Amino acid sequence: MGWVSMNRYWQALVTESKSDAGVRSLFPAGPVETPAKSRWQRLWLRRVAYPWMIKTQVRSGVLHILDHSFADLLSSVRPAVRTVVTVHDLIPLSDPADLTSSQWMRYQKTVSWIPRADKVVCVSNHTRQEVQWLLNVSEDKLHVLPNGTSQLPFPDAVMSERLAILPPFILSVGGTRPRKNLRLLVPLTQCLAERGSRVTVVRAGPALDESLAARIREHAELHELGMVSDAELAAAYGRAALTLVPSTHEGFGLPVLEAMQAGCPVVYSQATSLPEVAGEAGLSFDPDDPTRAADLCWRVLSEPDLRQQLIKAGRARANQFTWSAHWRGLREIYDGLLNS
Repeated sequence: MGWVSMNRYWQALVTESKSDAGVRSLFPAGPVETPAKSRWQRLWLRRVAYPWMIKTQVRSGVLHILDHSFADLLSSVRPAVRTVVTVHDLIPLSDPADLTSSQWMRYQKTVSWIPRADKVVCVSNHTRQEVQWLLNVSEDKLHVLPNGTSQLPFPDAVMSERLAILPPFILSVGGTRPRKNLRLLVPLTQCLAERGSRVTVVRAGPALDESLAARIREHAELHELGMVSDAELAAAYGRAALTLVPSTHEGFGLPVLEAMQAGCPVVYSQATSLPEVAGEAGLSFDPDDPTRAADLCWRVLSEPDLRQQLIKAGRARANQFTWSAHWRGLREIYDGLLNS
């Protein structure tokens, strides 16, 4: 799970738990580790500061580690403390293409601590299956609690005006790792161009590889916004004709819900957790079938009635995923551990 998504998860749970006097965050001012920290600062936090905080500040009750990639902190927990870990995905275990061999070994060592937690929260049923299969966690420890949707701020006016001059565009949000399947944009835009439609693609997130960007520009107009604020992202969702999510592997799929909540139709891959999140409120395709993806994008771009149906269905779907429900599920888990 990326740092931005992880920060949203932390913020959502802190907000939901504010009225609960029995719950506190070890980081009341926000997560300490951010992309701005140097490698040595991150290493010091990970190996020294965090273990010390857990050992000295958590002497009883329940400790919840919100990010599975910090599961090795369970080694610092006192015997009297019950433990919960949230697992967002185990993609590096099943698809290690993005990691060096040493990175994969460190990751494997870290997540090998997950079975030692008293309870394991999974954000999707797909993630639950991965935890069970890849880490051999017993069924009685596993709980599926889907993420909620956080209300994005009011759309940034400058970004909204900047995007308003563009023709109806396809929005792509998030990272550029191979599993995001952004290479599909090349045959997809080529297919649309062969039908006489040179579409516009807008990217919010890290810049695409130059060679991939050049290949997309052969068939489409490509605008890269770079890293954007939540308000700028809200503006992008608000101006887009549709959001395309072509990933081959996700643990949840937050952009699907964000787009739906913002009234932006979603065309998404049928892979892993995405069908769980989108349900029947979006249009789906096989991630290896760019022709089908192009067909669906063209339908949304050219059929106003269909687009309005998807907007209505998407908002209804997004409203089914709330942080209050996620928090209630967590509180039941905490109470069960405290009373056992």
